[in-house]
Amino acid sequence: MLLAIDTATKILALALHDGKSLIGEQMWRTANRHNTLLAPSVQQMLDICDVSVKDLTAVAVTTGPGSYTGLRIGVAFAKGIAAANYLPLIGVNTLDTIAAGQPFQNTKTLLLTVIPAGRGRIIAGEYRVKKGRWEATDEAQIMTWDELFEEREGSFYVAGEVNEEGRKAIAKAKAEDISVTLVAAAQRARRAGFLAEEAWRRYDEGEAEDFIPAKLVPFYLKSEE
Repeated sequence: MLLAIDTATKILALALHDGKSLIGEQMWRTANRHNTLLAPSVQQMLDICDVSVKDLTAVAVTTGPGSYTGLRIGVAFAKGIAAANYLPLIGVNTLDTIAAGQPFQNTKTLLLTVIPAGRGRIIAGEYRVKKGRWEATDEAQIMTWDELFEEREGSFYVAGEVNEEGRKAIAKAKAEDISVTLVAAAQRARRAGFLAEEAWRRYDEGEAEDFIPAKLVPFYLKSEE
């Protein structure tokens, strides 16, 4: 049984996944209360699903990019559970988690994943389909919504946390004949169930030494300003 934890932004998401089935999942906006809600929420999910910490065989956590405080809380909590119970800890990039949940109908269409970065900016990553899954084409970058569509060619899906400014930027891009499709709200959400499935995939393909809790560190993307 794998416990998945995501505190990378104001969203708090949790899931339990046994490698074959999604046992439980929660996601909600916490208004930066991860520090008070994370531990009791994990315990509540375990209780409701009739799972104990002793039943866990692995832990997964989003490692960034994202909020400094949110990442620090989530990674520290995940490392604590994993280390105390001698469990492997699988880290997954925040934008990879979004990409893992997105289907694709057209392999020529690219995917743009986004999360908020503060001060009206976003952190964005570009993905293309390769060998039946989304793979990043480059490193994630901090930018504005308008900059997201500058000098881009081709067709794009947009997934992740999209606010009103983002919706306006997408509408503007469409008006400028840029082929962009905003994924439906429920589908584009960064769900812990997909974090769990991506973590299982990486665990199955990795080596034991790749998942030592003490080795995992959060990834903070800093602006060049």
